[in-house]
Amino acid sequence: MLWLLLLIAGCALSSLIPPVQSPDEHSHLMRAYMISRGHWLLETPPGASTGGMVDQGLLQFSDAYLSTIATRADARLTPAQKAQAESLRWGQEERFFPVPGTGYYLPVVYAPHAAALFAGRALDLTVANSYRLARLFTWGLCLGLLAAAFRILAPPVLAVALLLLPMTAFQLLSPTLDGLTTCLAVLALSLFLRGLRNEGGGAALSWALSLCVLVLATSRIQLMPLVALPFFLAWRRSSARDAWLGAAVLALSLGWIGYALLNTVDLRVTRTHGTGELLRYYAMRPGSFVQVIENSLADPALSRFYADSFIGILGWLDTRLPAFAYPLLWAGLAVCAAATLAAASPREQLAARLLVLAAAAASAMMVFLALLVTWTVHPAVTVAGVQGRYFVVPAIMAAYALGAPDAQRARFLRLPVLGLFSAPALYALVATVWARYH
Repeated sequence: MLWLLLLIAGCALSSLIPPVQSPDEHSHLMRAYMISRGHWLLETPPGASTGGMVDQGLLQFSDAYLSTIATRADARLTPAQKAQAESLRWGQEERFFPVPGTGYYLPVVYAPHAAALFAGRALDLTVANSYRLARLFTWGLCLGLLAAAFRILAPPVLAVALLLLPMTAFQLLSPTLDGLTTCLAVLALSLFLRGLRNEGGGAALSWALSLCVLVLATSRIQLMPLVALPFFLAWRRSSARDAWLGAAVLALSLGWIGYALLNTVDLRVTRTHGTGELLRYYAMRPGSFVQVIENSLADPALSRFYADSFIGILGWLDTRLPAFAYPLLWAGLAVCAAATLAAASPREQLAARLLVLAAAAASAMMVFLALLVTWTVHPAVTVAGVQGRYFVVPAIMAAYALGAPDAQRARFLRLPVLGLFSAPALYALVATVWARYH
């Protein structure tokens, strides 16, 4: 009943958010459309960024919202503009659209989005209703993944609080990849810690964990450290199966990343050095990499942006929460962290939790590395393009590392602490969305 209520509540809140209001959402929609038409891999015409062919109905629908209200805090669609966007249908001529930023993601991660757009065309729905179907499919799958994670091993209080942040919730309700990969990470961590307890699961658990890690590592390169989980499970359970699955995940992940790096051309940023060249440069000069990160964190404007966009700067980074929300929700996260520690058994699965904590730290470092070699002009003083939301999954990993998620003491702390945290988080999200778009 609770999950059903969450599905309905999420759909109601999603209806308040106009289409294409999450960063790069239009690119994800275009990539999903290409996959729905059977074009799993992208192409790179001479002199252009990597992309593919897209129905002009979808392009016009996206542009109606993107060019009108995105990044323009005072803009609203007129009734006539809304009616025009709602009337758009499939079946128009296709034209090439560049989506280089999606070229690094394994196509399977777009399964719910592509299935929805395919169904929308098959049922002769309008583009707008097909888009709403994509939101429903994505939100429903996110809830399904979370429901499975809670059933396998309930996440710690802090991890749940991170899912309730306005930024995280906003992304969960948008048909992008953030919500899906966040929920996949929660499921992977619950599977991993449950597998260490030898409480059943066997082959099914091993396969499920490996598939989760494979999708995560090939759709969010900064989550590559999660590949260590199957290997650790193999060591602790003396399982050849887990070792072979870990090796397969590692090989497939590296193979896809190598393919994507070699076949993705991104002309959005003018650079004189290629991604591979920059990777080699910083591999030979790790001190330079560390210095760039230190410069980024020491910059007052950047560090505040990281902190605020972690809690929530909605839309295309154009919609801030009420001023009180940032210090209040940071304080709330501190309380949730204390509750997580209070409920933990310090020595339970200590080695595994230390591994997850190390993976979280490595993942946070890889956020900077990924954007340094793909989005930042060389030589770099600071890293360009880093947003706070990129650190949500590493933070969830750290939350799991803080303590045993389903300790008996957590049952007495979970409801009151999360109840107190969710009230201002939900209010800040709803109030901000309503004020910005209505």
